[in-house]
Amino acid sequence: MGMIAMKITGLDIHPVTVRRQHRTVVGQGRGTFIPGADAAPTRSHFAALELRTSEGITGLGEWSDVAAPGRLVSSTFRTKGYGPPEDLDIPALRAVLERALVGRSPFDIEAILSDLDLDRSTLCAVDSALYDAVGKALNTPVYNLIGGRVRDRMKISWVVYIRTTDLIGDEMRAMVDRGFTAFKLKVGSDIAHDEACVRIMRETAGPDAEIKLDASGAWTVEEAIQNIQRLTPYNLQGVESPVKGRGAADLAQVRHAVGVKIIEHVWDRWDYILDLIQRKSVDVINLFPEGCGGIHRCKKVLALAEAAGIDALLGSTVELGVGTAAQVHLGVSGPQVCYPSDLIGPAMYTEDIITRPFDYVEGHLAPPEGPGLGVELDRDQLERLKT
Repeated sequence: MGMIAMKITGLDIHPVTVRRQHRTVVGQGRGTFIPGADAAPTRSHFAALELRTSEGITGLGEWSDVAAPGRLVSSTFRTKGYGPPEDLDIPALRAVLERALVGRSPFDIEAILSDLDLDRSTLCAVDSALYDAVGKALNTPVYNLIGGRVRDRMKISWVVYIRTTDLIGDEMRAMVDRGFTAFKLKVGSDIAHDEACVRIMRETAGPDAEIKLDASGAWTVEEAIQNIQRLTPYNLQGVESPVKGRGAADLAQVRHAVGVKIIEHVWDRWDYILDLIQRKSVDVINLFPEGCGGIHRCKKVLALAEAAGIDALLGSTVELGVGTAAQVHLGVSGPQVCYPSDLIGPAMYTEDIITRPFDYVEGHLAPPEGPGLGVELDRDQLERLKT
């Protein structure tokens, strides 16, 4: 039996706080704060999960960019007999997960995730740790557990947040110099400011760069149509989340009125995904493990997209190294993931918690070498950054 008989024996949760390179702001309509150079950088809260096993193998997962340090599960989620329907701090969450996981086989991914009635972030952390443990047990990378590679590396779109125009110009020049040729610009503030930033991005990146916009649901249907038509001359690859509420009918109305591809987040809301497909609301879906509840659920969403003939990109909650590793393994195994993806965390954060940080080569990321996710925790960094 060997590794197949491997059981989960315990777990540890390590909360950390990491600073971003600068303040990151998304569109909220007119009046959106536009940060300048004096704005304090955004600080993000994370936690790393270690699942210990009977074979001495440890699987790694990550809670990415959670709302508050030390509190990883909201009271809006139930815990199906494993704990109380209330906010869970880390000691309480550890107890919940120990009752749910200890004694089970990491190979039973479908059964374990089906039993866990927790929020998507926790499901994602557990999912990644299970896949990492199984990959290490079988001495193979995670992408080989989910279909194998269809590409060697992923093209990354550098995400530019809402900032003053001088900072947008500086950031764009730096990223072009680093080899990026695909970009996402956060819009949804004042349309004149949005257009000025799109112009800077196009002029700096050149005519062949891939540029998509993300309005973060800041516009009405009428505003979305008007603003997209105004910005169409800048040769846009697509516009993401153009309307408030992200309703399938509203997205379909915008898509049929403009000549630009429409992109929307889908999470793991099956009724919403089917509604988008039936109404022909989008050209491209945006999904990511933290938003769907892990790699396993993402593969199911991608199967729906493939059946519907819809392309995909991997969005992001701006993960650290463990979360990014899960994303990259998913991305290189997914035929539908053919649009540049938004995996900028390893370059956006000033520090990381893995021993071998990711390296962007010509604007691309490749999966780390080695079994499982291919990453290991840096114990010194965990101690220094702990919340």
